[in-house]
Amino acid sequence: MPTHHYGNRRGGHCPGHIRDAFLAALDAYQQWEDGEPEPTVEFEVNYEPQPIAISKACGLVWNCSDILPNDAWQILEDTDLIETVGRRTYGAAARAMHARIRAA
Repeated sequence: MPTHHYGNRRGGHCPGHIRDAFLAALDAYQQWEDGEPEPTVEFEVNYEPQPIAISKACGLVWNCSDILPNDAWQILEDTDLIETVGRRTYGAAARAMHARIRAA
């Protein structure tokens, strides 16, 4: 099942619904308790909401160069992901969060 029609291989700007899915994933990551299964968030596919794992949401913005909003940056600080992010982009945050998910 395709999850989007956005080819983010080269980076650049992501559509709003993709950025929104990642922001929801970042929120879910912050609330995720040890021992629980990986959270899911809703992502619209052809205007139909579909559940996807938060690690999948990371992949959607992997190369996105859009700047994170302040509240998302604050979540990175609160979850100690800030140390591994580097740049203040969706892509950098996604790579840091995905690495932490895989390590868990």
